Amino acid sequence: MTEKGIRVTIACESCGHFVDLIPLTKGQHANISKIEGDFRIEEIDLDYDYSVDAVEEVTAEVKEMRIDCQKCNNYIVLNEFPSHVY
Repeated sequence: MTEKGIRVTIACESCGHFVDLIPLTKGQHANISKIEGDFRIEEIDLDYDYSVDAVEEVTAEVKEMRIDCQKCNNYIVLNEFPSHVY
């Protein structure tokens, strides 16, 4: 029996185009480059949290990530990433 895991599906409701991100390696890692040709990560907006006094401690936080459908150019912007994931 095959162990079941988590699958992430990116689907365009406008044209029906979709791709599944399924872990293919140990550690449950799915390669985001698998979406190329179907979808495109158009933009990743980062916010930096740093202190002027402690420049060696810079923390980058993802603010937004835009994914575009290559078939019909519709898109989605993912935002409000929880701070506990950093």
